[in-house]
Amino acid sequence: MNETDAWNSFLMSGSVIDYLQYKSIQNAKKSPATLEEKDEIQDKRTDNKRAEHQGTG
Repeated sequence: MNETDAWNSFLMSGSVIDYLQYKSIQNAKKSPATLEEKDEIQDKRTDNKRAEHQGTG
């Protein structure tokens, strides 16, 4: 789906989901890198440790 199709879909439905899809396509055209990729580059951590969840009971 391209930006125009997404906008037309939103105009027809008025759905928030259709609008968010349109904005997602629009934003992807402006900056093709995803947020995760930016975070991954900036973090530069080599460890992959995570806190473990301690169950109760």
